[in-house]
Amino acid sequence: MVIPVKIAAASTLSAVPLVYGLRSAANIEADIQLLSQEEAYDALVAGTVDIALLSADVACGLADTKIVTDFCIAPVKGSSASLTEEWGVGVEAPVAAVWVAREGTSPEVLDAVEVALTLGVERIYEALMVLNECPRIEDYTFLTTQIDYLFDAKKHKALEAYWKKLKKATAHANPG
Repeated sequence: MVIPVKIAAASTLSAVPLVYGLRSAANIEADIQLLSQEEAYDALVAGTVDIALLSADVACGLADTKIVTDFCIAPVKGSSASLTEEWGVGVEAPVAAVWVAREGTSPEVLDAVEVALTLGVERIYEALMVLNECPRIEDYTFLTTQIDYLFDAKKHKALEAYWKKLKKATAHANPG
């Protein structure tokens, strides 16, 4: 059974493997909208998409949503990747972007998306081939050595601590 799902993602180099997986997976029929980060946020809030790949800083402030996959976009520890600019997150952010779903998104959809994202991360070179017939070695090197796509328990814990710090700073910045 093929599961339909509406997804928004920012059109960035770091998202290419993830979008490729969603487009190539046999288990879902993904209606993918490649948007700016602001438009992806608006689409999720408006309910025109079920799932969005959002900056970790933006995802922090969303109500009625939750992080839904074991995939993210994070800098490899000690890397020189400049994901902070690409995703608009603070330099101390442990994760640049996460997959967020609206409350009530079915478990079947989430499972299907997880399988699709796995496919994309396992086939980075193919993803670049679809993007460009002759992919640049620099892009492949960047995606395979500077980005960690797995959202493990350690990153989740670090992101929660970062969000607490972010919320505390925001609360103090606007006292009334």
